[in-house]
Amino acid sequence: MDGFTARRFGVTGRTGAVLDPAADKTLLVTLFLVLGVTGRIPVWMVVLAVARDIVIVTGVFLLWAFRGIRHFSPAPLGKISTFFQILLVLLTLVCAAYPNSLHIFLMRISLLLSAVFTVLSGVDYVRRGLVLARSMRAA
Repeated sequence: MDGFTARRFGVTGRTGAVLDPAADKTLLVTLFLVLGVTGRIPVWMVVLAVARDIVIVTGVFLLWAFRGIRHFSPAPLGKISTFFQILLVLLTLVCAAYPNSLHIFLMRISLLLSAVFTVLSGVDYVRRGLVLARSMRAA
């Protein structure tokens, strides 16, 4: 929402374009780690989400260091993955505070969708990174 608001009111900049997603990812990874350590989210999901982010950050660094690519636009699958990860965190917290069968069911569905889209977006980012690397090498 903060990125949308900044674009809507024309208060965007290069620093914000880098720091905003980095802050969002740091918050989400921290929440996943805490919820994983406390047993609220399965460890395999924490590993999956954190590993995907590590792969993306590593790929971005390699593209920047070896190909000079400095602009990386978010992929639609990445945005969908982030949505379901945030939904998973939210529903996990709701289940912790108000456990009932509906909340647990919704949390399990969000866990499944979060896992599926985390994998799909990770594969998509790797594919996009390889295409970028190859196109810059050819150029």
